[in-house]
Amino acid sequence: MTSNYGLRNRAWVLGILSLSNRAGMQPISKQRFHSLIFLANCLAPIYDERGIDTRVIRHTQGPFYPDAQWDLERLVGEGLATVENVVYIPSADQWWMQADYRVTPRGEALYASCSELPDIRRSYEFLVELINAFASIDRDSMDIAALEDVIYRTPGQVNWAALVFDDVSENDSVQTAQAFSELIGNSFQLSAKERLSLYLSYLGRRAVGSNVAVAKG
Repeated sequence: MTSNYGLRNRAWVLGILSLSNRAGMQPISKQRFHSLIFLANCLAPIYDERGIDTRVIRHTQGPFYPDAQWDLERLVGEGLATVENVVYIPSADQWWMQADYRVTPRGEALYASCSELPDIRRSYEFLVELINAFASIDRDSMDIAALEDVIYRTPGQVNWAALVFDDVSENDSVQTAQAFSELIGNSFQLSAKERLSLYLSYLGRRAVGSNVAVAKG
């Protein structure tokens, strides 16, 4: 997977970690962190923003971004984040590292400085609203909410496949969020925040339904 990771990309990684911790997900698991990276990339066009990577690896454990994981570990090495509860889980023909992450006061201060930069500031509101909407999902269903996303559920895709959503017109997550406006009708136009919140609520309800189905066997 290739992507042009620069300041903006690393700021998104730090921002998602910092904002998720503020929203009550402290520490945040690796799995939930990658779910948020995935949802941010998918849904950024709702706010006329661009994601940091318009493709994702469909991993057994959920969405996974190798570059973002590298940046996350780099934050730990630089003292901007901490890692805890590290566990190695056998997954297919290799091991999967699960862990929990927290932003440090240094990381918080750095993100506060970064968010004053124009290119970072534009995405701040979007990330805040995305993470707050994600944090409202039922805790027992949060880990599988991203798996209910329409891009992630693309038929015929196997694990380790790269799901690509470069073209906004073919970004099914954005199109589904936009469809909520069409259901309401032309008399009322949903704001970007409302479309985002409705889509995250939709994922949460689907995740709850999946959990119920599993429990019933």
